[in-house]
Amino acid sequence: MKKALAVLAFTILATSLGVVHAGQRARELRMSVTTSETSVWMVAAREFKRIVEEKTEGRYKVSIYPNEQLSGGDMVKGVEQLFTGVTDLDIHSTINMTGFEPKLNVVNMPWIFPKGYKSVDEIIYNGPGLKVITDLIEAKGAVVLGLGEVGFRQLTNNVRPVNTVEDMLQLKIRVPTIKMYVDTLREFGADPTAMNFAEVFTALQQGTIDGQENPLDTIRSGRIHEVQKYCALWNWSYDPIALSVSTKTWRRLSDEDKAIFKEAGEAACKLQKETARTLDAQIIEEFKAAGVQFTTPSPEAIAGFKKAAGPVYDSYRDRVTDEVFAAFGYSFE
Repeated sequence: MKKALAVLAFTILATSLGVVHAGQRARELRMSVTTSETSVWMVAAREFKRIVEEKTEGRYKVSIYPNEQLSGGDMVKGVEQLFTGVTDLDIHSTINMTGFEPKLNVVNMPWIFPKGYKSVDEIIYNGPGLKVITDLIEAKGAVVLGLGEVGFRQLTNNVRPVNTVEDMLQLKIRVPTIKMYVDTLREFGADPTAMNFAEVFTALQQGTIDGQENPLDTIRSGRIHEVQKYCALWNWSYDPIALSVSTKTWRRLSDEDKAIFKEAGEAACKLQKETARTLDAQIIEEFKAAGVQFTTPSPEAIAGFKKAAGPVYDSYRDRVTDEVFAAFGYSFE
């Protein structure tokens, strides 16, 4: 009896440490992904799954759930499920985490990366930005394994080409359920409408809204270009995605498995980011073939948008803090 109890105790301990012997069942980890299976987000999800399952010799099975299946289409609820440990693994835009940590708004502020991807690389990947983002997320209940991106968010609509702030007047534009985006588009004179992404295609098709703003790959994966006439390439807000593991799940991993997960997350996000940056030109040509008309606001026009967005920076100063803004190269002086 004592021997049997000892074996049982060892088995429980080994399982809790992530050690699974041959013949034992693999531990399933559920990964939530916001977008569809055709999205560039899935590059990170599939690569992470491949590396983890290979490096752990099948002790872990990563089950991927796209389209926010685990949260019933609710992106904010999906983030909550990650932070509370209901979901093991997750890929979410940092935009959807701002309701839990307002300082994360800094990443998505209008034109905070003035030189596009060059500024992103200088501030986030070769500067202090990455640590700021990961520390803020980890304080809320998840360990960031890697940071990818969907790129800069562009504007589509069915009413008119957009080149200047004046062109935004009274356009009914869908935005994520993020207050900063609502506030900014109001400053531009538009009529922003917060809505879950799963509802956007039908709302555009029925004319309930005039347009929306998202990175090109998200527009493509959601087939939004099929029901939109115009697209403005204005690079107004950067959209990074975090591949994370809930702290609850992380604490159950052995040190060896933690190293494997971290290696897998970094490699998966590196591949995802490289893939995402090669897609924009291809997607633009695809949209043109579908009849979408593109505009690119001039530097003078962008300066007009930035001026209009000034009050938003002022209103978020206390919530984000000067210290966090400074880490992203922005000063109020």
